[in-house]
Amino acid sequence: MARSISSERIKRLNSLLKVMRECGYVSRDELIEKCGYVSSRTLESDIRFMKEAFGAKIHYSRSRKGYVLENTGEFILYDIERSQN
Repeated sequence: MARSISSERIKRLNSLLKVMRECGYVSRDELIEKCGYVSSRTLESDIRFMKEAFGAKIHYSRSRKGYVLENTGEFILYDIERSQN
């Protein structure tokens, strides 16, 4: 059975993947700042959710001290700013 996702979480996931796609390797602190997360726990939860629910390939590199997005899996990025114009 599919789990429902709140619209706020969809916006966070979309923002997370957009920043990761644009920045390449990005630190946890940068993701928190750029995506407006209030805690690292929520960020980690969203990354885990993207991997498990959508098959996104997100990895953490200790040497670069950041996350990298290899692909979004089945999640479709949506350009929110573009759709509001």
